[in-house]
Amino acid sequence: MINSLKKKFHLTFDVDWAPDPAIELCLNILEKNNTKATFFATHHTDLNKEILKKGHELGIHPNFLDGSSQGNSITEIIENCLKFAPEAKAMRTHALVQSTPLYFEIFSQFSQLKLDLSIFMHRAKNIERFKWHFNNIEFDRINYNWEDDAEFQTKSFNWSEPYYPGILSIYDFHPIHVYLNSKNDKNYKNLKDELIGKSLISAPSSILKKHVNIQDGAQSLLKKILESDAKSVSLWSIK
Repeated sequence: MINSLKKKFHLTFDVDWAPDPAIELCLNILEKNNTKATFFATHHTDLNKEILKKGHELGIHPNFLDGSSQGNSITEIIENCLKFAPEAKAMRTHALVQSTPLYFEIFSQFSQLKLDLSIFMHRAKNIERFKWHFNNIEFDRINYNWEDDAEFQTKSFNWSEPYYPGILSIYDFHPIHVYLNSKNDKNYKNLKDELIGKSLISAPSSILKKHVNIQDGAQSLLKKILESDAKSVSLWSIK
């Protein structure tokens, strides 16, 4: 195994309409370990300003699936996302929805967006930054190689030790799974069952705490990565 001193990583968080206590916990963990990350926002919350205040990147996480709460067209969805993240330069699409016509419409209209991180290659050893070109429209793309919920089906995965897919790893954690310390989707499903008829965004701490996994899980792993000798790098420094 390659020594962790040679490892580099960047942390990303898909907010996915998480309640404020979950987002706040992620911010506290990052601050304790003096590490900067990228949050892909899905909705308005006062914590979006706090994310920027603490020196993190705030990107957008547009939802183009049917019934999106963010809007009824590609343009409307991006416009609404930029209302709660007006300084965003990066995006990752919800459910990783992507196509050439979709990306052309987005990046031909919203020139402030410069980077897309919607290519997921689970456990891939290599991370690469490359250019997307089509009809005189150009932007950068970077693949990422680990996601918490993608690991839920791996029963042998060790959540108690730092895991590095490659020399450079880009992780994707979900604040709700960090809060619940999820190691599978059981706790999250139980939470959703209790919240039936209510939105995840409004879930109070009193309900969230009832569904926290007390064994090792996503939160345990996040802390182990941050406590390791691996070096955190800026998203924009990745070549």
